Amino acid sequence: MAACASPPAKQQDIRGALTAIGSPIQSDPIGAWASAWRKTNTATSLSYSPDGSDVGLKALATGQAYYAALDAPLTPQQQDSTKVRCGSGGAFSVPTSVTSIGVVFNMPNIRSLKLNPDVLAKIFSGDISRWNDGAIAAINPGTTLPDAPIVPVTASTPSALTSASTHYLSPSASWSAGVINKWTKVKGGQEVKNFSDIAKKVDGTAGAIAFMDSASIGSRFDTALLSFGGSFVRMSKDSVAAAVQAGTTKTVGTGVEFSLPEKTDHGYALGNVNYQAFCTTYKNGQIASLVKSWADFVVGADGQVASTYFAGVASPSEQSLQEASRLIEKIGSAQ
Repeated sequence: MAACASPPAKQQDIRGALTAIGSPIQSDPIGAWASAWRKTNTATSLSYSPDGSDVGLKALATGQAYYAALDAPLTPQQQDSTKVRCGSGGAFSVPTSVTSIGVVFNMPNIRSLKLNPDVLAKIFSGDISRWNDGAIAAINPGTTLPDAPIVPVTASTPSALTSASTHYLSPSASWSAGVINKWTKVKGGQEVKNFSDIAKKVDGTAGAIAFMDSASIGSRFDTALLSFGGSFVRMSKDSVAAAVQAGTTKTVGTGVEFSLPEKTDHGYALGNVNYQAFCTTYKNGQIASLVKSWADFVVGADGQVASTYFAGVASPSEQSLQEASRLIEKIGSAQ
């Protein structure tokens, strides 16, 4: 972080058009942040293109975007690719939100369904194909399970949400595919193009089951209680917050990294941590102040309230947001 940090700018001095490119997962929270940020900074605008995390990083590295929305923290190699445009320090990334993922199912007569990585691995590999399978019954004693087909619904387009979902399955010996960002077709299942298309397919398919992001779930679907190495936990704001509290934060050469816990007894830890990457140095003070204003708002209390309330995402840990704020304050300009 070798650049001279820009002095704090007055709100009336924050003006200009921000251009950003990155992950489709962040479209809703970025929309919420932009709406709230512009209420205070009325001489600003934001144009966001959800063309993908890799496209966003390339755009930042070539000066086509002022920041990139990423599905994962920057790697040292990615940071090196930004040094021509972002100064000798390159870019850095900070966690900005957590997209929780639930397992939804279209079986109205089943309540409080419990599932674990091993059973889900068998379902999404085609080895369990009926709802009254003995493996499901064993972890749901007293629940009447119908003799009906299970229809796994998956998306064919690569997504970080698929990576997070298969990461949850990966400890099971029944899951041989590892952590992948694109589902393979499941025998007896249904395939849609995008992660955002899953909700409609599940809603219209009896016996369907799918991994789905929390914003798409809303109050429309029931979700399974999942195990993260302890008791079975239902996805809720409180259980997600418990998982965040048990997560880990570290500041490294590429920025701040936040990780949800691999194991937790009371927390709901299935989700993707989302990041934004910024240059350490911008070409002039006005741009540096504009970007810094945006980044400060996003990781600040008002920004986190906006994205949680309007976009249905969770906040990273308070420690990670504080460490992110310290890095953001060092953003400077070449002039």
